[in-house]
Amino acid sequence: TLIALLYGSTSGSSPLRLFESGEPGAWYDPSDLSTLFQDSGGTTPVTTAGQPVGLMLDKSGRGNHATQATSAARPTYQTAGGLHYLGFDGVNDGMMTGSITPNTDKSQVFAGVRKLSDAALGMFFETGSNSFGDNGSISIRTPSTGNGDDYRYTSRGTSFSDAISPQEFEAPITNILTGTSDISNDMVKLSVDGVEVASNSDDQGTGNYASEPISIGGRDATSLFFKGNMYGLILRFGPNLTASQISNTETYMAARTGVTL
Repeated sequence: TLIALLYGSTSGSSPLRLFESGEPGAWYDPSDLSTLFQDSGGTTPVTTAGQPVGLMLDKSGRGNHATQATSAARPTYQTAGGLHYLGFDGVNDGMMTGSITPNTDKSQVFAGVRKLSDAALGMFFETGSNSFGDNGSISIRTPSTGNGDDYRYTSRGTSFSDAISPQEFEAPITNILTGTSDISNDMVKLSVDGVEVASNSDDQGTGNYASEPISIGGRDATSLFFKGNMYGLILRFGPNLTASQISNTETYMAARTGVTL
C-alpha cells in the first residue's frame, strides 16, 4: 500500500493506521534516520552510528516529539545486524515529550526492547512523574525491580493495577512488549513476543488517562534509568484494538527488533 511504502512497513501493517481516526499518542522509529537529530533543536541530523540523539520525531502525526537538551544525557543511535536502535546507558540517558492529552481511558503500547541489565528498576517508558501514585498514568518497567528478571506494565485511573511477567526474562534479552489497558473495564494485559504472559482485573477506579509528558529511558529523564536498546515505541490512546490489529503491529515491531514471533 502507499502507506506501507511511505513508512517502510515491510512486515505487518504500518503503525500509522493506528492513528487514522485522530487517536492521541506517539510512534518512534529509530530505523528512520530522517526522524533523528543530534541536537534538541533539530538542526543537526543523525547520519551514522554512535552519534547522540537530542531529538526524535513522532511519526504518528501528533507532533509528540521526544527531546533531551542536555548533551551528556542523550541516548546514542546504533546499528547491529541490520537493525537500528537507540542505546540508553542506564546512568543518565533519557528523553521527554510535551504533555499528551488522551481524553480516553484506554491505551495500547508496543515496544521493541533489548534489556541489558536487571540490577536496578528500569523505567523504559512512563507517563507522568510517578505511575504508582499519579492518577491517569501508565508505564513499562524493564525490570520492575532491582535484581528482577521480569517486565511490568502498569495502569492507574484513580486506583493502581499492573501486569507482571514471570521471572524468566533474564538480561541480556530482546523482546517485543505489548501492554493494553482499560480503566473503566478494569483490564491490564502484558504480552511478550506476541504471547500474553500476565493480566489483571483489579479495580482501576475511574477517569481518563491524564494530560502528561512521556518519559523514555527513565522517570522524568532524571532517575530510574533503563539500560538497554529501544528499537521502536508506539503509544496509542483510543478504543481497544482488535486481535488482528495487535498482531499486525507486533509483527511490524518484531521485524525492526530482530525477534521471531
